[in-house]
Amino acid sequence: MALTIGKIRGLQQVSTPEGIFTILACDQRGAMERMMQAAGRTVNHASVVQMKIDIVAPLATLASGVLLDPDYAAAHLIAARALPGRTGLVVSLEKTGYAQREGDRLTQLLENWGVDKIKAMGASAVKLLIYYNPRREAAARHQRQIVAEVAELCQAYDIPFMLEPVTYPTVEGDTEGFIKEKPDLVVETARHMSEYAVDLLKMEFPVHPSVTDKDVWREQCRRLNEACRVPWALLSAGVSFETYAEQLQIACEAGASGFVAGRAIWREAVELTDEEPRRKFLTETMPARLQKLIDIAVASGTPWHERPSHAYSLADVPEDWYAQYPGLRR
Repeated sequence: MALTIGKIRGLQQVSTPEGIFTILACDQRGAMERMMQAAGRTVNHASVVQMKIDIVAPLATLASGVLLDPDYAAAHLIAARALPGRTGLVVSLEKTGYAQREGDRLTQLLENWGVDKIKAMGASAVKLLIYYNPRREAAARHQRQIVAEVAELCQAYDIPFMLEPVTYPTVEGDTEGFIKEKPDLVVETARHMSEYAVDLLKMEFPVHPSVTDKDVWREQCRRLNEACRVPWALLSAGVSFETYAEQLQIACEAGASGFVAGRAIWREAVELTDEEPRRKFLTETMPARLQKLIDIAVASGTPWHERPSHAYSLADVPEDWYAQYPGLRR
């Protein structure tokens, strides 16, 4: 089989019955802390945990899966009954932020955490964020090595691997240059990352937010889809909900298999401090936003199992599959 049974099952758990990813992302740590500070909120471990409970609890029954971090959310939301058992769980592997080295952005894995523990806690998939610029060759080699190691571990533990590659400027601080080079960076990054045993690419929109020409959007999403040899879903990158919904429509029409979205859905849950407007946002606006994205993705997205890399059927399972199944390969 091109896919192992464990990976198939995990992907089924984080997607809709149609095979579309409608995943809520709430694994932000440093970004969440900064947002809370900017809103004048108290920031400590308990307050960040509660913020994540406030965000996830009203949405978890709608989403096909939820992406959470181990620091503030993965175990905490299970214990708080904010994450139903029927909702898929994806857990982050990396340390928040990145190490800087002469303009490079290098991923660091969270200490005392790993693929084995994510598998052991009952999660459906592993997620790794890497900052990547194929034109910064030394850093790119370093990042690819991490991807290769995590991919191998996910194969050993038979759990799906969600990879989130985020591009950054070739020349530090060159915003205009980055606007021009971003489409090529995103497309080339997708091509590089498709070389590994990745089960879902969580991709950024391949056009800088300052570019509003929809024809450019469509062309670059077409290029991105061709570069992705595995299923891909669109991240939200903190753009407004209205912009993200438009991006998602075009991405799904181009071949995306859904979304893994965070701040575009729930940003105001952190920013609003008056009780009544915030309660209304949590209970009415957030679910309505998520449902709109689900409707777009299910209507226009490509099921993940229609990608040649991830196609499977009953014919792929031999009678003695259990004898051949390797189990956990430590």
